[in-house]
Amino acid sequence: MKNLIAISLALTAAGVQADLQSNVQSNDAAADKSEVQLSAVTIIGNEEKAKQIAGSAHVIDAEELAKFEYTDIHKILSGVPGVSFRNEEGYGLRPNISIRGTRGDRSSKITLMEDGVLIAPAPYSASAAYYFPTAGRISGVEVMKGASAIKNGPYTVGGALNLLSTPIPETFGGKVNLEYGANNMIRNYANVGDSKKNYGWLIEGQKHQVDGFDKIDNADNDTGFEKDDLMAKFRVNSDRGADVYHQLDLKIQHSTEMSDQTYVGLTEADFKDDAHSRYGLTQQDEMNNEHNEITLSHLVEFGSTQVTTTGYFIEFERDWFKVDKIGGDGINNVIDCANTGNCRSSSNPNNIATQADAIAVLHGEQAAAIKIKHNNREYESKGIQTRIAHQLSMSGIDHNIEFGARYHEDQEDRSQPTETWQQDANGNLTYVSTGAPSTRFTEATAWSAYLADDIQFGNWVVSPGVRHESYEIKREGSASKETKQNVTLLGLGASYQVNKELVVFAGMHEGHSPSPNDGKSDPEEALNSELGLRFTNNGLYAETTAFYSDYSNLLGACTASTGGDCSIGDASNAGEATVQGLEVLVNYDHKVNQALTVPMGITYTYTDAKFDTTFDDDDVWGDVNKGDKLPSLADQQVQLRFGLAHASGFSADMNVNYYSDTCSTAACGVNEDIDAYTVVDVAGRYQVNQQTRVYAGVENLFDSEDVVARAPKNGARAQKPLTAMVGVAYNF
Repeated sequence: MKNLIAISLALTAAGVQADLQSNVQSNDAAADKSEVQLSAVTIIGNEEKAKQIAGSAHVIDAEELAKFEYTDIHKILSGVPGVSFRNEEGYGLRPNISIRGTRGDRSSKITLMEDGVLIAPAPYSASAAYYFPTAGRISGVEVMKGASAIKNGPYTVGGALNLLSTPIPETFGGKVNLEYGANNMIRNYANVGDSKKNYGWLIEGQKHQVDGFDKIDNADNDTGFEKDDLMAKFRVNSDRGADVYHQLDLKIQHSTEMSDQTYVGLTEADFKDDAHSRYGLTQQDEMNNEHNEITLSHLVEFGSTQVTTTGYFIEFERDWFKVDKIGGDGINNVIDCANTGNCRSSSNPNNIATQADAIAVLHGEQAAAIKIKHNNREYESKGIQTRIAHQLSMSGIDHNIEFGARYHEDQEDRSQPTETWQQDANGNLTYVSTGAPSTRFTEATAWSAYLADDIQFGNWVVSPGVRHESYEIKREGSASKETKQNVTLLGLGASYQVNKELVVFAGMHEGHSPSPNDGKSDPEEALNSELGLRFTNNGLYAETTAFYSDYSNLLGACTASTGGDCSIGDASNAGEATVQGLEVLVNYDHKVNQALTVPMGITYTYTDAKFDTTFDDDDVWGDVNKGDKLPSLADQQVQLRFGLAHASGFSADMNVNYYSDTCSTAACGVNEDIDAYTVVDVAGRYQVNQQTRVYAGVENLFDSEDVVARAPKNGARAQKPLTAMVGVAYNF
């Protein structure tokens, strides 16, 4: 780590000295640098810059986020082609995000960042993102796919997600959002900040709580959550017009969450009876977590060179106290027993013997021992990273050269005691005892570096890139294991400006996902390619991309959320697989007259994802035959967008989202299918004056109760029901 600090400082000092000695004066040296602080945390910048990349990339800005005031990242990303997800609890607290067919469980196969910094609790040693930044405080989202994703490891198969926090304002000001909705939902948000000549600051806070929409049998417990999020930013900087510009940014963030969420779904019969009920034996289920982050970033800009060095320290603690077993049976087996009569009484004398017993226990009508596990974790993630960007021109060829390096350490400390509670025949729970915890400690050390160049000549942009990852993962506990990997990845993207309206682009890159430290699994590797075009003309923007990923080894991880009987933390080699598809994005602003504009659009994603081998798995994937579809990936996703915007200050929007049928396992057995479903959201707003905006929205307008997931732990799950909210936003 000390070596990387020294290297970063040396590169910065050398660059500054060279620039001063040469007396090179950039044409924009005296330009206003009001956007410098933003460029230090963005990867793309804005939607217009995304359209210029030699590959696929998308930006969701603050204006787009304000249309629906979504706080669920799944809904925020639903209009981005190539992005899929699996719903879980209806609020997006534990997102399951997939990019171009990567396994979406806990978003563990994408590079997840906030302000360009890895934000998953332990990206190498335990990548499953049980922490996700509070979407209600996010000011923008960047999605990188294709060859551009090679800059953003360690997960480079599908792509990367960079969430942007609220920037420090250029003048004194702030914002207050007050929102109330169904199920006693309250969201209060506020920020205030200011910038002077040589410093700036921002303070931000959000409180979001809701009682929840599910009702627990035989109990009055809520099924919602309460989440608090605080952030402070401070900046000191040299004069904006200085030949050598320096900027130092400090960011401190703290959040807590208490959510009454469970892993237990419903049997088929109970789902049909009441899709928004919950079994009484889950009344103790609760997630408590705390997240703390501090980042310190230094930026220096001189001439056409920009160097950003960022140190970060993140800690995340959580305890998810949730039902694990009933007697000797895993809860997933009990659900299966109640559904099909396939009960496992012979394997353990404490197992539930008959279908009738399983149903009675779930309904709280039969005595049983309920095993509730403390899924206790402490995570730590820290590191330092440097990004150097330099622009130069030689012989009529423009170069945008970028070098990045990162030293990273992370760890997971797991302690899982199990409590036994006794359920009586009236559904009451009584504490009995607590067993000794199972423990495990995993730590990782990683070095990474990349070099990329955007080469522009004539109508061409060619973007070669190379990335190197070197990491070591050690596990201590029940079984001590160690994994070391060194991998070098190549990527190449290109675009050609056919005319002022049409751009054609293509790319190819090698993808890699680190292997977990289980002593038996290989890293995930794939060769990825894309071919696309962009078209712009008089308010019309269209983009279509064909993509193809050839996996030499597809990797599946065993987590509690997969619902299998595998060993948590292990992985499974699935061998060869193929993911191919088509992405389409069309936006058009139809100007009816001087006062009225009708924006409309469509996002379409087709994904054909299949295993290329036959194998019997340990319940990570299930029993797989060649040609089986990858689970939890819809073949087709469609979003239709309609809107109205009037000069009077009134505007309204509608999103219609369609998802084709999927399966929760590759084998797609009984009660593992998820039928196609459609959900409609509407929102409207009125700009009262320059400072004040009132808004309202309805999610799931037609109150659909379709099954949207069968994980975690088996059992049917419905999406959030019809939910209305109203709010007021005041800017000062």
